[in-house]
Amino acid sequence: MFELLKTDSQTRARPGMKFKLILCLALVLSSGFLGCSTISPATKTEVLDYANDNSPDTEEVEVTDLGNCFSIRLAADSWPALVRKTKPRFAWSGCDLMWIETNQQGELQFTLDEAYVYQPTNQPLQWVLLDEKTNVPYKDGNRVDPRNFDSCLNLRAVAPLRDDIPRVQNDGGERGNYAVTTGTNPRHGSVYQIGWQREMGASPAHPEYERRIYLFQDRLNDWHFLGEGPEQGEERGAENAVQSQVEWIEAAKHEPPLKIKFHVETRISPREWDYSADDTNYPPDEYKTNNYVLAGPFPAKFQELK
Repeated sequence: MFELLKTDSQTRARPGMKFKLILCLALVLSSGFLGCSTISPATKTEVLDYANDNSPDTEEVEVTDLGNCFSIRLAADSWPALVRKTKPRFAWSGCDLMWIETNQQGELQFTLDEAYVYQPTNQPLQWVLLDEKTNVPYKDGNRVDPRNFDSCLNLRAVAPLRDDIPRVQNDGGERGNYAVTTGTNPRHGSVYQIGWQREMGASPAHPEYERRIYLFQDRLNDWHFLGEGPEQGEERGAENAVQSQVEWIEAAKHEPPLKIKFHVETRISPREWDYSADDTNYPPDEYKTNNYVLAGPFPAKFQELK
């Protein structure tokens, strides 16, 4: 499925204590429903007709056996029904969901989840959100059973707002989930980059890549989904390094008035497939660079700059 880029509140009125208690109870229940200890403001849901070349399709998120590693947190009989139940801020590519929240300290964070299409034998089709079990024996958790279905896909994640993109956490290139501000204009607003770590691939190359999702918050604090950019990560024998830059366009005919440019460097190393061989038997590492842009009208797919 995955390949290197080829180029890589409170209320205003106070009618009575009873109403206030009902409102507080509703907020608490909605927080628990989403599986985190946050209180989210009531916002509209935007269901976007958006996907890029790296987005999962329906066949890729189909699963008939959850094995021993996963449990179903929530289920619905269709994608629209799942969206109505969960009330995300954004839903896109027919399986991806995002909530924009603040934690108990008032800090901004982004919760993401990916729906799977689940149909056990002789059972009706369901769209489900999954939780990964933490008490599974190693032999079951080590991708021996049908859990391979999540290879290179995504699971629920919380991306806290940070000052900088986190450093790589392991030799597989994993950074975890995060959000950072990548550009701010006092007249228009701010651009956010959300890094959503994919599950490690089950192939011999063990690909570990990070989706990068871009949002814009305008001066009225409304949120806009811009799109997804090139992915950063690595696998055995290759890696992508991505740099991005926001440019503001004062005379733009679209909103938000900006574009995001990307510089992608891809390294290909044939020698990494055979640790026992003499390095002299292999050609040197090959490097390729490509440039892309994410430009309006939004949401948009990133395009290669020729």
